[in-house]
Amino acid sequence: MVQWPHMMNQDTAIKSVNRNSKSMLARLLATENIRVEHNPKSETAYFDIKNRVLVLPVWDSMTESMYDMLVGHEVSHALHTPMDEWEDATKDMFVCQRRNFQQICNIVEDARIERLIKYKFPGLKRDFSKAYEELHSRDLFEIKNKNLSEMTLIDRLNLEFKLGLFGLIQVPFSADEKQYVTRMAETKTFADVLALAKDLFNSWKKDQEEEQQGQQGQSQE
Repeated sequence: MVQWPHMMNQDTAIKSVNRNSKSMLARLLATENIRVEHNPKSETAYFDIKNRVLVLPVWDSMTESMYDMLVGHEVSHALHTPMDEWEDATKDMFVCQRRNFQQICNIVEDARIERLIKYKFPGLKRDFSKAYEELHSRDLFEIKNKNLSEMTLIDRLNLEFKLGLFGLIQVPFSADEKQYVTRMAETKTFADVLALAKDLFNSWKKDQEEEQQGQQGQSQE
């Protein structure tokens, strides 16, 4: 599932986009007869890997580029994200750990599957670029007036491969962190994604533990 920000949820019908044509586009790109649903109550686009259902939200002022980017993104999950490997990677984790690891894995996998779908269908490159520009102009990633250097590494990586990749923002990384940017840009297989996600998850856990120890030390003073 793509890591979108909290999007506006509108019940109004989209008049500028033909939903039937987008459903057909999704099936053609996926090269299978997946089920496509347009759900006004859905806050985000997502693909149900197990049941082969692509759910698209109904946002106000949805543009063609936004629609095609969402379709391309979720179809790439259909083509490239293996359900069995995804489930096996988290089956032995506690619930809270599973949730955090899956979020990190999602972000790393998103970068890979977007790169793969643009390579397979080069015409989507313009749609991705324009869609992210439109989303950024609406501040739907909620970064206006924020100091990006104070955000977590995984959040900055997410921004780098959704906005920084298209030159829309400059995302800061330390010298030590740049290795993760390089690795994320070079993932080829889902095994690569899992390896990087595990390293990022362990780094995140270490940061959390150090932060908790710092807070405990301050409370005892």
